[in-house]
Amino acid sequence: MKEKNLAAIDLGTNSFHIIIVKVRENGTFESLGKDKESVRLGSGSGIGDVITPEAMERGILCLKRFKILAERQNAEIRAIATSALREAKNREDFLKKARNELGISIEVSGTEEARLIYYGILQGLPVLEKRIMMVDIGGGSTEILVGEKGEVLFSQSVKLGAIRLTDKFFVGDPITEHDINQCRLYIEGILSPYAREIEKLEPEIVIGSSGTIQSIAQMIMAQKNEEISRGLNSFNFTRSELTEIRDVLDSADTLKKRTKVPGLDAKRADIIIGGSIILEEIFDEFSISDLTVSEYALREGIIFDTIKKWEGREGTSVHQLGNIRLKAINNIANSFPFEIEHTRHITKLALKIFDDLTNLHKCSGEEREYLEAAALLHEVGLGISHSSHHKHSYYIIRNSEAMVGFNFEEIEIIALIARYHRKSSPKPKHLEFQKISPEDQVTVKKLAGILRIADGLDRNHKGNIESVTCEIQSNVVLFKVTSQKGVDPHLEIYAAQQKKELFEEIFQVKAGFVAL
Repeated sequence: MKEKNLAAIDLGTNSFHIIIVKVRENGTFESLGKDKESVRLGSGSGIGDVITPEAMERGILCLKRFKILAERQNAEIRAIATSALREAKNREDFLKKARNELGISIEVSGTEEARLIYYGILQGLPVLEKRIMMVDIGGGSTEILVGEKGEVLFSQSVKLGAIRLTDKFFVGDPITEHDINQCRLYIEGILSPYAREIEKLEPEIVIGSSGTIQSIAQMIMAQKNEEISRGLNSFNFTRSELTEIRDVLDSADTLKKRTKVPGLDAKRADIIIGGSIILEEIFDEFSISDLTVSEYALREGIIFDTIKKWEGREGTSVHQLGNIRLKAINNIANSFPFEIEHTRHITKLALKIFDDLTNLHKCSGEEREYLEAAALLHEVGLGISHSSHHKHSYYIIRNSEAMVGFNFEEIEIIALIARYHRKSSPKPKHLEFQKISPEDQVTVKKLAGILRIADGLDRNHKGNIESVTCEIQSNVVLFKVTSQKGVDPHLEIYAAQQKKELFEEIFQVKAGFVAL
């Protein structure tokens, strides 16, 4: 498959979203940009009736803007619409306008919507092997799915959405307790038939996606006085935290009050009551204790599904998503292809040191992944400048949208390990290091200490040191190095000795080196 660009457009009832990606020859992709706009396609006449002329104009104008964005990247467009168009009596009018005026053919989603959202989630969170329950609350419908290893075990689209329930129960201002109670009863009646079936499937983890759930997550963060992250992927909140937000929203009984709720986007203030009640009732009906947020949803699922079709693999499974973390790292490395052979070589050395010293560092497989990621990416900063490239590497890793599968705490750890592969060790004046938890600071020091020695053992970037074996002798860690035939390794050993200080400090040992 040739490398080409793709734009996926999700025409939601509340908002339209676009993501533009570069699809590589091996089927992986990297984001080139994304955008969204609140269109309210389902507002005005009620979902299932007609799309009003005003809503239709908003939608077409948004699509026109999205098409321009796609054309600038020479990206092929695939657009999928959800419940507002699926149910509208005049949907063909909208589809015809989009086709005739813009040349965009829109697919109207049916039963496959939840499946595509599931595929999107699998690209953003490392949950392929887990049996997950997925909840996606849209403007017109809520998608509920249980899946495992890419296979759909249960899927249901229910006519419960933030806009739909607002139009049905919350047209007045202020909102009354009676309105809320009637809404609850209505939701319970729709959800209750599915409770037993989902309970039998015993999902291990619950994942929520799309605007309502992300808005609730942001309000929870604001309520806890936490700085709202640049992203919410993998953020987790509990039943009690959701209850606190519901109480806040109920007390903000007017639209004006809700626009001032910390963490809530004012554009969503009129429909958040309905959406948040849906989520609360889902927690109750299905006995959910906590939920993990996914920023990846339908549009990312469209990307994956389209790539499968391009490759002629529509019937295949999604097991190629299993190592999404390594795929993400390779995407970044491919975008900054500097010292590739060197980074691969010291990754091998660093992981061998890690594996030989498990009794010393007492880290888990997760930390091993952090070390692998940092080792593979530690030189990406050369794409900006050789001077202080370790700091540039930190910046690129920390701010890359391609680091899918890692949460923001993990990304920060990886970025800091890469940052400390050369020059000074972590210091109190380094604000980024001081912001992470004490436990994470120890992790960074341990893994950076290993990476620094591995980097020293490839001082000339020629792979002169073929392998390394570590032995613990009393309070000394002995690094036994094997060099290529005919190569004198004294320079590499000297470089590693110059970089051993952090290793010795964090592990409270002496480091020695011997050539075999």
